[in-house]
Amino acid sequence: MLGSNKGLKELDLPGVIETSDVDFADEFYNPALNVAVEYKRGVGYFTSNWFKFASKGLKGLAENEGTAKWIISPILEEDDWKTLQKGEEAKRSQELYDRLSTMVPNIEEGLEKETRNTIAWMIADGLLDIKIAITGENLSGDFHDKWGIIRDTNNDKIAFHGSQNDSSKGFSNYESYTVFISWASDRELRKLEKHEKRFDSIWDNAKQGIHSISLPDSLALNIAELREDDRPYNEPSESKKLTSAYRWRHQEIAMNKFLENGHGILNMATGTGKTRTSLKILNRLLRQDAVENIVVATQGNDLLDQWHNTLTKNFSADEMWIYQEYGGNHDLGKFLTKNRDKLETLIISYDNLHEAINGDINNKLPRSLLIADEVHNMGSDTRQANLTGGLNIFKHRLGLSATPFDPYDSDRNDFLRDEVGPVVYEFSAEDAIKRGILCETDYTPLFYELSEEDKEEQKAAFGTFKGMKENNPCTLKSQLYIMLAKVRKTSEAKLPVFREHLKNNPDILKDCLIFVETKKYGYKVQKIIHNYTKSYRTYYGEDPEETLNAFSNGDISTLVSSKAISEGIDIKSVENIILFTSNRSKGTTIQRIGRALRTNPDNPGKTANIVDFVVRSDIEGEPENDEVDIPPDKIRYDWLTDLSKVTKKEN
Repeated sequence: MLGSNKGLKELDLPGVIETSDVDFADEFYNPALNVAVEYKRGVGYFTSNWFKFASKGLKGLAENEGTAKWIISPILEEDDWKTLQKGEEAKRSQELYDRLSTMVPNIEEGLEKETRNTIAWMIADGLLDIKIAITGENLSGDFHDKWGIIRDTNNDKIAFHGSQNDSSKGFSNYESYTVFISWASDRELRKLEKHEKRFDSIWDNAKQGIHSISLPDSLALNIAELREDDRPYNEPSESKKLTSAYRWRHQEIAMNKFLENGHGILNMATGTGKTRTSLKILNRLLRQDAVENIVVATQGNDLLDQWHNTLTKNFSADEMWIYQEYGGNHDLGKFLTKNRDKLETLIISYDNLHEAINGDINNKLPRSLLIADEVHNMGSDTRQANLTGGLNIFKHRLGLSATPFDPYDSDRNDFLRDEVGPVVYEFSAEDAIKRGILCETDYTPLFYELSEEDKEEQKAAFGTFKGMKENNPCTLKSQLYIMLAKVRKTSEAKLPVFREHLKNNPDILKDCLIFVETKKYGYKVQKIIHNYTKSYRTYYGEDPEETLNAFSNGDISTLVSSKAISEGIDIKSVENIILFTSNRSKGTTIQRIGRALRTNPDNPGKTANIVDFVVRSDIEGEPENDEVDIPPDKIRYDWLTDLSKVTKKEN
């Protein structure tokens, strides 16, 4: 052996090692990886048999909660490479996907059980990530380099560069490595840093002439499924496992369920990756040449802008042309003109979607995927009137929502089922907490009683509803619940209860999102929190977007808002949600608390705290009126109480 396992310095590595003198597996890879916390490897020729020789070291790397990144070039036929385009676009090549699929049986059949189990668990735990390298621009040959960087827990590093491929034959050939060590000299360190810099550049797909492609999640999941019951190393931390494709495997299941049906709704909890799942579906449809264009429709400029940013990040300007029809953007006419040579996307508000359908004189929409985000917002009376019978122009219609249906509006629900499709997959907040995708919750109900003024308003609501029923017996009970909710949402009886709770729990204003019904009510809340923090702002839609960014970045501790950011916007740092405004149905509540349920990679032990205001008599008493089946706050109280009991139960 070249040394002990205490650290890389103890390995006493020479400047050059050769297979004729050194057993590369036992005297180089395994001892170095046993003390490593990071392993970066770029290799021009790879077969799964390499794992067999380095399995001991990889197990040691996993024991150290280390991570491995490999840029590899598996065996592909020349014709396969010719079909590939640049960067992530190559993931949409069916030829490449079919060829890469052979990696799974190669690993399953070619490796000993113990080695196969180690690799499968490392992928499942997010400790091993693989990218595929191809050449482009001025290079017409293969990705043929071989080098690596290993870092230990002391932050000492070695780099090696030479001729050995990651294959079983690479251990029997005459091969050599030049080894660079970070602690030897400044000159040696600079050489090492150059090797690491070019690795990172290729990994980030920022290197001229080389393109790196993420291994499709479906293939990574297939490898992860080769695991045995027992993990061959100690369980890593949650922050490591959060990055694993296996942790997010529900997205792959959701994709397959949608593709089986061709259209439908994904009912997935906020924070479980509806956007990423829709991109998986899009990539698969493009790979199968099933669609030529994309239409993304939703409500609200914030969310529409977020979709623009998402697509810009995932598709190059050479590959996709994006048109916008919302806010001050009016690109619909340009989108509806004759097809161009590249993928075209229209991002449009629900209010304008019927204009696209009616103006499709060039038949672009039948070959387009419709992504209807927060699809429950599509079902307003006006939108139903404009869109009924029109959406089936899209062969593929994908609805996304954490709460697609309203229990008190059957007409809206029927419209969504008829026009978009049925729910083809469901993944609830409870499912996500059990898997560790969403964080566990604490629920703090603050009990109060309605004031005499509130009770009078509530009594008036019952009277109004009775009159509505007499005029129209078909009046939905949801109208009554809306009126009752309005009384409670603006009840000032909550304010002294909140003031008292805040006196004993001032920490709840840290990374805190407070939902109020109106700006007027929000001002009353601000007067209370002003005594405990000056780091707060309001966001009611007309406020500058910089406010939302400042809150997301942690520059502001508390944000007082209305429904403006209750849907779709990803702010992982929120830990506390205070619900001054709450609905009877859990739909809106799910959207709002979803801000806090999102896991935070920088805080893997995060627990969400939900503070809610509950009329005590709703829990302890009976409904005040025969029209009310269950007291207004009880449904929400029971659901949030049950949610707070859900714990993480699986990997």
